[in-house]
Amino acid sequence: MSSESADVRSIDAIDRFRVALVEFVDAGRISVSEADSDLDRNLIWLERDRVPHWTRQIRKRQELVTRAKSDLYRKQTQSGAKDGRASVVDEKVALQRANRRLEEAQAKLHATKAWLRRLEQERINFKSAMSGFGVAVDHDLPHAIGLLKKMTENLESYLALAPPDLQKLLTPDEPVDATPSMRRAGTDRGPDADERATPTRPETLDERHERDEGEESA
Repeated sequence: MSSESADVRSIDAIDRFRVALVEFVDAGRISVSEADSDLDRNLIWLERDRVPHWTRQIRKRQELVTRAKSDLYRKQTQSGAKDGRASVVDEKVALQRANRRLEEAQAKLHATKAWLRRLEQERINFKSAMSGFGVAVDHDLPHAIGLLKKMTENLESYLALAPPDLQKLLTPDEPVDATPSMRRAGTDRGPDADERATPTRPETLDERHERDEGEESA
């Protein structure tokens, strides 16, 4: 087929591809937006909820440790009924429990801040990695979709044109056969038509004189 001719096979295939591309762009935008929102939501939760929560817990548990120490000290200064010294077992257990809870809160706060820093870095990495994809779904692919739509419209306009009759264009016109009409015209004139139709030249004086003499002698 000539390079200048159009081989249009299926406009529907182009249109289906364009629709699939539109759906891909929409799904890609939604996925990127949801992932970015998840990162932001977790960052906000760690920064505004967990860090303040464990900071408050540390202060409260520090107060409990201080109170447990005071209880132990007060009990140690009291005199026992038998040996002059009171039992401080419960106070020591309470102090140990308060210290463990304080250490737990401190560890939680440390882990929360570590995860916050890590998540912030992961968010930066994610945005950097998705920058190219973002350009594709926001600019490149929409531009391609527009080109496909224009292509479909142009092809539909092309197919709407009435194609020329190639057989008629390639077949030369038949010459008009004038022989039958001429033959019919000749037949209608009769057998003497050719003689009557033949032109004669004028007689000369000598020819007319000879013709007159011949008629007299006859």
